[in-house]
Amino acid sequence: MTTEPIPSPSSITENAHNILLIVDAESIRSRYPDPSLNSESPTIISDGFVFFTAGNEANKIVTNDSKVTLPVDIGRIVHFRGRTVSLIAEHSVVVYGMKVDTNTVLSDPALQVHPDLTVPAPNPDKPTEPGSQKAHDHFWACTPKAPGTAKLELKFMLVNQQCEAVGYFSWTTEVEVTN
Repeated sequence: MTTEPIPSPSSITENAHNILLIVDAESIRSRYPDPSLNSESPTIISDGFVFFTAGNEANKIVTNDSKVTLPVDIGRIVHFRGRTVSLIAEHSVVVYGMKVDTNTVLSDPALQVHPDLTVPAPNPDKPTEPGSQKAHDHFWACTPKAPGTAKLELKFMLVNQQCEAVGYFSWTTEVEVTN
């Protein structure tokens, strides 16, 4: 068991809307077997490989049907974090770019990195007693400014277990911000 407190990296983290971007890495690798290895010219993917979920309020659901609807509070910061769907993390996702076409609906997304945070980790010797490890937290943050629709371009890389990029990808969708 750890005796270190696990502080929030910032006070705004506690009040943020947290949106998880779930990338179906193995399906992308199957559908796009020869992806771009150039971050400036990523492979453009179609809908159906990136899904969103939000956990702040059970009665508000992020829908994704080639248009993402985000039920959020105007003015309250949104944190986007990317993760993959995979059995043993054959591939992980790293979001390296996010932009919107208009900053009247959403502010320009900015990468936030909080280094060397203490995070809980399983203790193999005593699974019911958590241990801890150091990790960097990172997310993309933006603020909803008004209800409306904006185009969101997401650029991400898939990396293998050796942290080598195996493909760069781009996906564009419409984001509808609702109050």
